[in-house]
Amino acid sequence: MWRVSSTVPWGACAVARGEFYGYYLGWAGPARRAYAAGLALELPSGYSRADCVVVCGMGGSGAAGDYLAALSAAYGGLPVYVVKSAEPPRWVRGCLVYAVSFSGNTRETLNCASRAYRLGGYVVAVTTGGRLAAWARRVGVPVAVVEEAPAPRAGWPQLFYTLLGSLKAAGLIQVPGGHVEESIQLLGERERAEAEARELAEWLQGSRGSLVVLAPEPYYPVAVRTRSELAENAKLTADAAQVPEAGHNMLEAWARSGDTRILLLDPGEEPWSTLLHQAAGLARPASLHVARLRGGSMLSRMVWGTWLAGLASVRYALDAGLDPEPVKTIKAFRRVVEETTGWDALD
Repeated sequence: MWRVSSTVPWGACAVARGEFYGYYLGWAGPARRAYAAGLALELPSGYSRADCVVVCGMGGSGAAGDYLAALSAAYGGLPVYVVKSAEPPRWVRGCLVYAVSFSGNTRETLNCASRAYRLGGYVVAVTTGGRLAAWARRVGVPVAVVEEAPAPRAGWPQLFYTLLGSLKAAGLIQVPGGHVEESIQLLGERERAEAEARELAEWLQGSRGSLVVLAPEPYYPVAVRTRSELAENAKLTADAAQVPEAGHNMLEAWARSGDTRILLLDPGEEPWSTLLHQAAGLARPASLHVARLRGGSMLSRMVWGTWLAGLASVRYALDAGLDPEPVKTIKAFRRVVEETTGWDALD
């Protein structure tokens, strides 16, 4: 009854390396379709009476919740709480709960969805299918079926824009429609994005030392997402930090180490730009790269930074002769979760 699908089959065969990069480059299409699908997702009337939003999700699925939390805080809307584990908060009753799993088989999210449902949360499943979709249909909660992608992390637009559209349609987040449209249009500026991603990838290849991704507090989810994209696609280790918080602790260590390289995510707005550059100067980095978050709104700047991180991380991998798509160690850990926990009981 509540199934809304924007599914475009990706195909079962392995994705060539160039096609993986090309999928990131074509994010505008999935983003627009996902937002439309989110707007069309008709939630039961009781769901709009929720007094908070909980997003259950791991990895890139949970990252979509981080963005919603930051946007709701800045634009207005219900408070958003993100769960990156198997247990929802005990106070979840009466909250709108998005259970987000790209594959539909993430054990932590399956458990979180089931527990939230039993505790009285208004659950919505956001997934390509799998066990999550099957459970949601069995118990009668809404399912938003999102478009396939070559890997879950590459499907960030599907998850994020579906959630944003759903909250927007329900009147639970106050992001202006014009800002949403601008953010999707930015994803069409492929030539500029490719040039900036190439520049960032070259800097990553040419610099040495521990890497820190530094962003202003409202944009911290972009720093975290960048760290994750570098880990999964480029197989690089990085830390994520934010100002002003880092100025009260981490600056001391960075200034002393002498080998810290900083990727600075600059939104081009005050006081954040000044704080970022002053903090970077005090850190005395071995190398500094400034990535400008483009766009005329917070949402657009977050989307641009996210896109840039994805493109640059894949570009780095390709230039280094790496295949960005496989995540063998992550899959090994998922098997550990399956074998050692009971986080797969759906009822």
